[in-house]
Amino acid sequence: MKAPRFSLIAKGVLFAVCLIATQRFCVKQTDGFSVLAVSSSRPYNKAFEARSLEPEEETELARALDQHYTYFGCGGQAFAFFSADGQYVVKFFKQRLFRPPHLLNALPLPKLLFPYREKRNFIRRDKLARDFFSYKVAFEELQEQTGMLYVHLNRSAGLNRTLSITDKLGIDHKIPLDRFDFIVQRRAESVYDYLNNCKDERELGEAFASLFDLIRVRALKGYRDRDPNIRTNCGFLEGLAVKIDVGRFVPSEIMQTKEGWQGEIKRIVLPFEEWIEENHKEWNPLYQEKLEEALAL
Repeated sequence: MKAPRFSLIAKGVLFAVCLIATQRFCVKQTDGFSVLAVSSSRPYNKAFEARSLEPEEETELARALDQHYTYFGCGGQAFAFFSADGQYVVKFFKQRLFRPPHLLNALPLPKLLFPYREKRNFIRRDKLARDFFSYKVAFEELQEQTGMLYVHLNRSAGLNRTLSITDKLGIDHKIPLDRFDFIVQRRAESVYDYLNNCKDERELGEAFASLFDLIRVRALKGYRDRDPNIRTNCGFLEGLAVKIDVGRFVPSEIMQTKEGWQGEIKRIVLPFEEWIEENHKEWNPLYQEKLEEALAL
């Protein structure tokens, strides 16, 4: 009598295991991207509204969005797509990072767990506020240092544009941009590719100086970078260093002091110095010279 019941339970467990395995396989194959994953029904928030574009910016944005985009990869915050001409990047945000935990909010929890639920909700709201604040700052105050062309952090009705993209699986999608949160950046060359391609010592020295200046200028504008990895989060655009990952800027008055920005440079370049020591020891004298010059400003 017990055998059929056991068999039913075993089948249920097997089905659940297969379902979980399939879900994980799909996430791995797509990097977790889907139109649903970047969709949001969040209400309008005036704090997220960025300044209007200048006429020349509108022209460039039109040129950028009148192209097909192909999936490149993802980071902790967003999925990145490269334009057909290789000049631009569109990033759509991972909305699960901002959504309230629906199951936790739907469950009839005992009062003892109310503080835990509210804490989880606060963490999501706080992350949304911090990240979108950083994107807006990157566009409005650090545009030259980030290559930012446009930020769209609220649902709108005025873009009237549909972006054509291809995901990691080669599937095409049409994205009505008014309904999505996204940013547009000018595409930069990776730091290490740019340095390795420098033609001579003068060009290499200018590149080092530009990296240090990127950190100093951002700090002097009153912002600290909580995710400063030069290797993965910086690049070069028309010969100047820029910050690619722009979602981790936070206000910090101490950055505007000499002690503050000098300390910020020293903190950020340590892993970079290790890379130079391991891969290009011959660069080290020039690197140290440019670092000393930057810190002496």
